[in-house]
Amino acid sequence: MRDFWLGIAPSHRGALLLLLASPLVLVQLRAWRAADAETRWCSGLLATIAVVHIGLSPWFGSVVSAVLFGWLAVRCVAGKPWRVEAGFLVPAQLLLFVAVAGERAAPPDQVALTAAVLELALLAVASRRVLARIGTVALVLTFGTAMWVVSIAGHDHGEADRIQAGTVQRPAGPPATAVERAAARDLAARVRASTVRYAALSVAEADGYHATGPRTGRQVHFEHKGHQADDRVLDPEAPEQLVYAVRGDRALLLGVVFQVPVAGAAGPAIGDARWHAHDVCVGLLPPGFGVVTPFGSCPGLTVATTLPEMIHVWVVDPPGGPYAEHLDDAWVDALP
Repeated sequence: MRDFWLGIAPSHRGALLLLLASPLVLVQLRAWRAADAETRWCSGLLATIAVVHIGLSPWFGSVVSAVLFGWLAVRCVAGKPWRVEAGFLVPAQLLLFVAVAGERAAPPDQVALTAAVLELALLAVASRRVLARIGTVALVLTFGTAMWVVSIAGHDHGEADRIQAGTVQRPAGPPATAVERAAARDLAARVRASTVRYAALSVAEADGYHATGPRTGRQVHFEHKGHQADDRVLDPEAPEQLVYAVRGDRALLLGVVFQVPVAGAAGPAIGDARWHAHDVCVGLLPPGFGVVTPFGSCPGLTVATTLPEMIHVWVVDPPGGPYAEHLDDAWVDALP
């Protein structure tokens, strides 16, 4: 639960509570229960979207959106036309969301993306003609792709990253002291010295490391199940994972991954470095796992789970230092 709450932008936590409360309020309204199915769907979606927008963030665009969606909800209940207006309002709202996603006004977390899904569902209810329904499907695909790109590219390094490809980073703490930075440099030096023996991938595999996925790529992770269960954290002699750039029959050791034993536990402070966790989708059907969708949810027949926190320590002097959060693909390709 703590990791789930971390993934919600602070400015959107009020909106989450309003989102959860909206259905409970609707079912208490006798007029809503007595309406026909289409009126219940349109008014329920419109009212919920309006309420959520009230709590999304204290910025002018959310207030205007809340008023407009609320106005359409009243028109729907009164039996007045609302479809054409929704057909213009929803795409405009989604375009605005993509334009400002990643900014403090509308960080693309689970709450904001849920509001977008509700808006797309509303558009589907409003679409009676076949051509309009085809347009709705196209908008869903376009919006989903745009949000995937925006969410990955628009990291918010000032607070918790909420990347919808499944990564959550804890907020940056206070600046490290000189002593803490020296300790971090010492750890990186010890990691570099202790992993010299793993320059050959065959040695790592003989020592119990096995690929977690395809064996070729720019950053192939090899995990050691024994080290993951030994309750030791930040042990340069026993990292939980090794990361290699593997091209054909050649492998270059890039660094290691340290991982805490259980999900939800915070990793120990290492200078100014930041730990991160991955949200993955787990199911019984092949392939058994995956990442969250561009809308921040798991595919059907799968459930979301959070992996233990981890951190990279690189041994190849990348830009950003040994604790850089990301290695550029072009930079990895240029390594000798």
